[in-house]
Amino acid sequence: MANRKHLQSAIAVSFLVSLLMPLFPGLCGAAGNKKPALPAVNGSGRMELFFEPMDGEGWQLFFLADMVRKRLGAAELRVYPLVIKNADGTFSARRGEVEFAESRRLAVLAKNYPSLVPAYLGARSMNPSAEGWRDSALFAGVNPDNLERLSAAEGAAELAAVMARAAALGVTSTVLLLDGRPYGGAQRLMPLFDAVNAALPAARRQAPPAGYKPRPKAPPPGFWVVLSSGIQKNNALVAVFDKYFEDIKASVLDYAGPERAAKFPWLEFVPAYIISATPEAKSRLEAELKAGLFREKDGFLVYEDRQRSGFYAGRAARENTLELFVMSQCPYGVLAETSVFDAEKNKLLPPGLKVELHFIGTAVKNDKGGWDFSSLHGEAEWQENARQLFIARRFPEKFRGYLAERNRSVNSPDWQKAASAAGVDPAAVTKGFEEAKAMLAEDFAVSSQLGITTSPSFVLNGRQFLVGVGELVKVPGFEKVPAPGQPGAGCNSK
Repeated sequence: MANRKHLQSAIAVSFLVSLLMPLFPGLCGAAGNKKPALPAVNGSGRMELFFEPMDGEGWQLFFLADMVRKRLGAAELRVYPLVIKNADGTFSARRGEVEFAESRRLAVLAKNYPSLVPAYLGARSMNPSAEGWRDSALFAGVNPDNLERLSAAEGAAELAAVMARAAALGVTSTVLLLDGRPYGGAQRLMPLFDAVNAALPAARRQAPPAGYKPRPKAPPPGFWVVLSSGIQKNNALVAVFDKYFEDIKASVLDYAGPERAAKFPWLEFVPAYIISATPEAKSRLEAELKAGLFREKDGFLVYEDRQRSGFYAGRAARENTLELFVMSQCPYGVLAETSVFDAEKNKLLPPGLKVELHFIGTAVKNDKGGWDFSSLHGEAEWQENARQLFIARRFPEKFRGYLAERNRSVNSPDWQKAASAAGVDPAAVTKGFEEAKAMLAEDFAVSSQLGITTSPSFVLNGRQFLVGVGELVKVPGFEKVPAPGQPGAGCNSK
């Protein structure tokens, strides 16, 4: 199973460094300086950032764009929040009410005080607490009491206007637009500076320092991103590759297309990020290769991204089946189980859907012919996994009752109480524990073969891969699954 810890850590460190940049923007204008949200003009050097206020990639783009704005006095930066439009026409945020409240404030600021938004966000990055927005507004020159009043009165309407503008521009996720088009360069300071500077009218561009001559650069290796319908490129991940190989350019291929079939016929999962296995590439990625982060195949290094959603192209379809992969003592997995099984009980899932529960961990045969198990939360967790599998298969009509009762206090050693409450004889479970262990070894092999390490994860119809309830509810037919308090959170064993 691929170990994704190093590359994911690189992404996290990249975000952390960006969030801790010593950014102290000055006031960009006086309070009350209102400007209309004008359409972008080609050749204006105007930047527009659409992002979710608690998303690391969006913040990284903001810091870069704001630094460029301050260096290039002729450039302009507008920032808009992205939210989710619900089936009933209301809006929500992927990360809960705190993010949604910040989105309302940003929408109101973007309409009423657009020139002050960079100063507000710069201050907000240094004071991210729930009430930090008040001091951030003061720093930017906005009365926080007025901002609170406007957010309550106009926030919903302004969010609707922002989302309408996003739809008109074709924006569905975090993106930085330059003169109305997505910025496609590297997420580093100088590539963005050069792009914005080149977009300005010639008379307003900044010239390079006198006598400066750029140093020649070694060409980066070939780089391909393979996607399928409904799956988007992870720009944050592309930015990490750019840190390893400066100015690397991704060629995006469709899994169903002839070019992918000819070049990577063996590919089984998308999204996949593939680079040529040149000696230079293998040298720079030596630690990641040793960690098993990439697999080498036919002269290529392949990273399969299972952080959000994906597609098991090489797996057989299982129509009308939802597989839920969890760790039994992962709090986020427990929340996901509750959401899905409550939806099943209340007939909120697609008709006839079969729901299967699987567990995440490893099982290795020992020299005595038995099994050695490993689970993120320890021995008690894999033992509970085994009990749940045994009850699900031997007492299927009583399993939902056991799980509901057990999840009230899943860390308690007194599992017998939950079994008795569900009408399951604890003695029968204890007697069948060796059989349960064999079931668990078989079940762990399923999650290992699929490379699933995050609890909760879902596989729909045998092929569609989704991490967290937040991704599941985006799928038609699953919109009514109750979202837990942190729908995007999870436990990762790698």
